[in-house]
Amino acid sequence: MSLPAIIAHRGYSTLYRENSPAAWIGAMEAKSDYIEVDVRITGDGKIVCCHDKDLRRLAGREDAIAEVTSEELAGIEAQGFAAAPPLAVLFDIVPADQPILFDVKDERPESLDILLAALATEPDRGLTLGLHASGSVQYMRDGGWTRPILGLVKTFDEEAFFEAGGDILRIWEWDAAPGRVFSHVERGRPVWITTGEGATGRGVGDFDAKELVRMTREGATGFLVNDPVTARQVLAEAWETSP
Repeated sequence: MSLPAIIAHRGYSTLYRENSPAAWIGAMEAKSDYIEVDVRITGDGKIVCCHDKDLRRLAGREDAIAEVTSEELAGIEAQGFAAAPPLAVLFDIVPADQPILFDVKDERPESLDILLAALATEPDRGLTLGLHASGSVQYMRDGGWTRPILGLVKTFDEEAFFEAGGDILRIWEWDAAPGRVFSHVERGRPVWITTGEGATGRGVGDFDAKELVRMTREGATGFLVNDPVTARQVLAEAWETSP
């Protein structure tokens, strides 16, 4: 049995500032199977890497990503790096053979069009889109996106996600009660887990070793974690000692 994919949540965010060049490089050095990157669209239609809709948490500023220009953002730093690095910086740093998962935070049609056009110029990269609505999945498929799509959808939207052309389902750890993962796996649907958050009492991306092993045994094929090194060690050790 192969071990699940390790997806570095916002890069190697345990050690480095999330969605920063250092976090991406750290994730690659940790041999992460994927680097997860949040993307948003600026007021002048450029793609930048940032989780939050504004810069309050990262840089102590009220600037909303969707309302400022890329030039204005370029002058704002957080912990020594651009608070919202341009997509071009990501592609300059991360080689084409390193898979990337994009968590698409802005799913307005005009924003999805910008994303489609930009990613079409990178046909050889292993890119997966993380989308939050089945309608967005259909929109991207209709727009010509043929690469994988991860469903960051609500439970009630899971069937519609697959009907629209989705490939991999993301389930939150707090929603992964025994049997839940397997209910999809037995139907041939890959399941990735975002660890932490909610009733776990842990921050998003943080994990408990026993729960990581449990969900793997139930069929989970990927984990979004902040510490890719430790997650891989936990799973490798569990399988080495497995009867």
